[in-house]
Amino acid sequence: MEKQKEYLDKFILSLIKEGKDINEILAMPYHFVLEILRERNKPQQKKSLIAAFGGG
Repeated sequence: MEKQKEYLDKFILSLIKEGKDINEILAMPYHFVLEILRERNKPQQKKSLIAAFGGG
C-alpha cells in the first residue's frame, strides 16, 4: 500500500508540473487515476522465458 501512495504522489506532482490545475486532478474519478497508475507502473512484458532470464 505504501508503494501505491508513492506512485500516486509522483503521478499527481507530474500532472501539476504539466500544468494541470489541482482542482481538476482532485475532481478525477479515483478509479480512473488508479488505472493510469497501473498502466504506468506495470512491469514490462518479456517476449519469452529465455528473454526474461537474460538469454535473449
